[in-house]
Amino acid sequence: MIRTTLAAVLFVLPAAAFAQSTTPPPAPARYVDLVDWPASENSFQRFYDAEAALGRAFDKVCGDTFCEGDYGNLRPMQLRCSVDATKGTVKQCLWTFAGSYAGVNPKSGAVQVNARLYKCRLPLAKDTPAEQFFQLIEGENPLEAKLPMSRASIYDGLATCL
Repeated sequence: MIRTTLAAVLFVLPAAAFAQSTTPPPAPARYVDLVDWPASENSFQRFYDAEAALGRAFDKVCGDTFCEGDYGNLRPMQLRCSVDATKGTVKQCLWTFAGSYAGVNPKSGAVQVNARLYKCRLPLAKDTPAEQFFQLIEGENPLEAKLPMSRASIYDGLATCL
C-alpha cells in the first residue's frame, strides 16, 4: 500500500510540474502607457522629463491665455498617452488640468471653493509614431510645434478644451 501511494505521488508530482511548465506565458498587452514604452528604465525618466518641460511651457503662456478668467490658477496635472506596442504608435493622449477659485462668504465667513478638472485630448493624427511624439514634447517649443503628421499643435488642442 505504501509503495503504491509513493509510486503514485512520484508519478503525479512530475506530471503536474510538467503541465505547468508547458503553459504558454500570457500574451503581452497591446496597449501600454507611453511612460512604459519601450519597456526600459530610460523611457520612464525620458517621459517624466518631457512632461515636466511641457508643464513649464504651459506655465509660460498660461497668464496671457488659458489662465485668464475664473480659473486663474490653472495647473497641468498629468499627461497620459496610450501606445500600440505592436506598432509603436500613439493612440491617444489626455492631459489633465485643475483650476479653482475661492472666496469668503461675507455673511457666514465660510470659505467657498469652485474647482474644475479638465481632460484635454491632444489632437494627434492616427498612428502617430511614438518616437516622433517624444521628440516633439522634448523639443524647443512643445506647445506650438505641429504634431507629427498633423497641422495641429498641442496648443490648438488646449485652446478647444480649456
